[in-house]
Amino acid sequence: MNHPDSSQRIVVGVDGSKDALQAALWAAELAQRRGTGVHLLHALNLTGAGSLVSRLPFDEYRRSQTEHAEEMLDAVRAELQGRFPDLPVVTEIATDEPVETLVAATRLAALTVLGTRGRGGFPTLGIGSVGLRVAAHCHGPIILVPGGDGPASGGPGGEIVLGVAEREPAAVVDFAFAVAEESGAHLRAVHAWQPIPPYNGYYFVDPAILAAEAESVLTAVLKPARHAHAAVPAIAESVCATPAAALVDAARGARLLVLGAHRQRSPLSVGVGSVLHALLTHAPCPVAVVPFGVRVDA
Repeated sequence: MNHPDSSQRIVVGVDGSKDALQAALWAAELAQRRGTGVHLLHALNLTGAGSLVSRLPFDEYRRSQTEHAEEMLDAVRAELQGRFPDLPVVTEIATDEPVETLVAATRLAALTVLGTRGRGGFPTLGIGSVGLRVAAHCHGPIILVPGGDGPASGGPGGEIVLGVAEREPAAVVDFAFAVAEESGAHLRAVHAWQPIPPYNGYYFVDPAILAAEAESVLTAVLKPARHAHAAVPAIAESVCATPAAALVDAARGARLLVLGAHRQRSPLSVGVGSVLHALLTHAPCPVAVVPFGVRVDA
């Protein structure tokens, strides 16, 4: 079997969880449409395990963990190729911890796909620590797929929802339009705005003015991508609401929610920003995170 072109490969983080299998199925369907392959990646997390050598034969431990990982990856590969017989699937076992392994993978992958929760999660947990940390530090686009009983991406068509901030980078908008185009989906761009709180019963700025400015933001941000992807049916909505509330509502029944990862932040911030954190936790569909900007560390 030929290995997928590394520049176009879709990497999937696999840990044996149900969410990870759903992520692999989501990635496989996308790879089939793109004519590329899937790279299944599992991190053994042996960092620091050598300190157990006084209690446990380390070589035996590593061999046992590797064999278990190989069996798990083989099972996922068989599942994917049972559904997509012509799909190239390769597997890899890394020894570092999961976040370090996956963040490094995002440097080279065309796309990295993860489940929202790993084996250590619990039913009411919106997103696990690994997914949250990878979203905060990824170098390329990632998609986080929630668990479920069927392929999370559904069939062709559907709707891609794009969250639009006031100076949304072109890379984020282009990513959303490109996914919509290759999926045969239509795109809905949503920009949320809020009125300036009133003082003494009067608005400092007329909400109608803010609504008109929101419409102008959407028009300006979307214009280049509309021209470049003229075949994609696209609608734009400005909503008077908080960004998280507007986008959670818009994403109901959507195929994918696309968000930019704003990286200008202080050392004590939560990492991904409050809006993105809320959407990764509560969005009812897979979420794509497209990074940009510069992270500020102390």
